[in-house]
Amino acid sequence: MAKDQIDKLEQKKQELEQELEKIQGELDHSLDEVRDEVSSNLNPKTVIRKYPLTVVGTSALVGFLLGHSGKSRSSSRKSSSGDLSGALLGELKRLATRKAITFATDYIEELLDKKAEEHLSSTNGEREE
Repeated sequence: MAKDQIDKLEQKKQELEQELEKIQGELDHSLDEVRDEVSSNLNPKTVIRKYPLTVVGTSALVGFLLGHSGKSRSSSRKSSSGDLSGALLGELKRLATRKAITFATDYIEELLDKKAEEHLSSTNGEREE
């Protein structure tokens, strides 16, 4: 009788261990999926592809605001640190503008390529009929 109880307890222990391993595997899988989804959603290219007009508009607004704030500061101060920060700000604006234009043109090129492929595949389909 005691041996039967010990055997039942051992069997229950093994079942619980297997269930824990299964739950651990499912959690690991879920965490991997969440990590992949978050990293893809935070990828700048993904954000730009999802919201191209918003990104371009925001970039233009930030550039405009930085441009106007830099002009008012540079005219009121003529120190060497002001010149350095103005030069850095100007370079950052230039790089941000170049990057925004590159992303926008890449996005537009992808759209045009997709439309061209769709058009070519639809015209090829008509000729084969």
